[in-house]
Amino acid sequence: MNKIYKYMMVAVAALAMTACSEDKLDIPQRGVTGTEVYTSGNDDEVNSLMAAVYSKIHGDSFNWHAMGGRISDGAKSLRYELARMGGELANYYKYDETSESSTYSMVWAYYYKQAYWCNMIIENVPNNTVASETVKNRVVAEARAVRAIAMMNLVQLFGNPPLADHVLTGNESNTPAAESWSFIENELQAAAEQLPSKKGADGQAAIGGRLTKEAVYAYLGKAYLWQKKYNEAAQTLYNHVIATNKYALEADYNSLRSSSTDFSAENVWEFDFNDDPANSNAQEGNFDVPCFGISTAQIHVPGDWSQSQAWGNGAGTSAAFGQFMAKHDVTANGNKSNRYRGTIAAYEDLLDETVYSYSGEKGIISQIDNCQGYFNVKYQPMRADIVGGGFIYYQFSKKNLVYMRYSEVLLNYAEAVAMGGNQGGISGLEALNQVRRRAGLADAPALDMDNADYGVKAEREAELFYEGCRFIDLVRWGDAPTVLANSGKTEYKFRGYKNGDNTTIQSPAEYDILETPSVGVGFKSGKNELFPIPGSDINNNPSLQQNPRW
Repeated sequence: MNKIYKYMMVAVAALAMTACSEDKLDIPQRGVTGTEVYTSGNDDEVNSLMAAVYSKIHGDSFNWHAMGGRISDGAKSLRYELARMGGELANYYKYDETSESSTYSMVWAYYYKQAYWCNMIIENVPNNTVASETVKNRVVAEARAVRAIAMMNLVQLFGNPPLADHVLTGNESNTPAAESWSFIENELQAAAEQLPSKKGADGQAAIGGRLTKEAVYAYLGKAYLWQKKYNEAAQTLYNHVIATNKYALEADYNSLRSSSTDFSAENVWEFDFNDDPANSNAQEGNFDVPCFGISTAQIHVPGDWSQSQAWGNGAGTSAAFGQFMAKHDVTANGNKSNRYRGTIAAYEDLLDETVYSYSGEKGIISQIDNCQGYFNVKYQPMRADIVGGGFIYYQFSKKNLVYMRYSEVLLNYAEAVAMGGNQGGISGLEALNQVRRRAGLADAPALDMDNADYGVKAEREAELFYEGCRFIDLVRWGDAPTVLANSGKTEYKFRGYKNGDNTTIQSPAEYDILETPSVGVGFKSGKNELFPIPGSDINNNPSLQQNPRW
């Protein structure tokens, strides 16, 4: 069993979650209880503190869904919410939620809880008199990195939230974004220099789901890019990540769906779902949950996909994205690329038995809500990765959840160079084309941001679908008011083909889709670029100022 997960199993079960200013890390171990573990714990116990943070970054989606909730307190549900807001899903976000919405408060609490747990480590572990200096230094560096990553997402999404550079009291006022960005940069730089590197392209498995020097530099480069510090972004990404030769793209994009690529050379940072048979009937952060799969009550799924009843959240992609992929991800001989196959399936793709195999029936069973005839293949659980089960919802996948891939690093670098940053040992165009070649596409002839056929924006849309990037990308480029103007104004129900022959391949022009006007108001410029600070925080803390128009 991977060592970090041995630590996690000791720690995670006792990790309680409450409001961000009241959270407690209560991890009793070997006679050490309460906060004493920070100052009196041994090496294993101090490591377990950071293991618990890593575990809760992912969250516990099974328990939330089992209790009837719509979203969970974890990275996977956050991707779902950002995919809705970025127009990647058919059930477009309506942009009608208020500052009291659970969506915004979930995101706010998700990151501030991470900062709280990290601050407890940062403020207390240096005073530990039992653990070794090596362990203490590494754990504190990891905590500083995670805290900085949490803050950079908070600043990007909320604008000027309170800076969590200490255990918050709940009375803090807004922090200017420039001050927070300076803190984030300094923390990521300092943390990176304290963390070990992986030994080579295949070295992550020995480290597990822990952050490395290169991974933290990848996030620093992303922080620079988000601030439009293009030269700093390009130099950081090239010198500290690309030039190390410790990362490479998987040959086949479609293979990224499988657990066979866990800890591959492409993964910069990921959550390790431990598949020890002893844990086959427990969630506890050791297995993923296939809660974003296609519901087998609504459609027959190919034989190599999970056959369990899934919740269906995020299963139907938007027609806009499906049509984009059908046009953009086509090879020179007119075939759909391997990236298309690893990302999306139109209804006729699912019916094509030269692409997918079936042991029985195929096609639609019943009307599918929030669907326009295109399906999210990227996060459909693979049957070979399902572990444990019996109860209809109690199906776990051992496929790791990847937070950042090397392809994003290459695209971040390409964008930084395209926007004026000085390139390193490879050109921005070459970085872009490495991603395109792996996808199965021809090289782009030039480095361009906006070209619909080969520009950086288009490439990011195709490559990073459902990875939590699209909404932030549209906002930081200033494209959100146009692209998302009609978001949520129509609801969709997919009913197969118009003629009722739902097992014979036809075309998207023949889709039978029920369209109903909705209450969505669309993305509003000057408002929706920033999330609202949750109303409960505003009401309880008079020092906080709400974002414009909320």
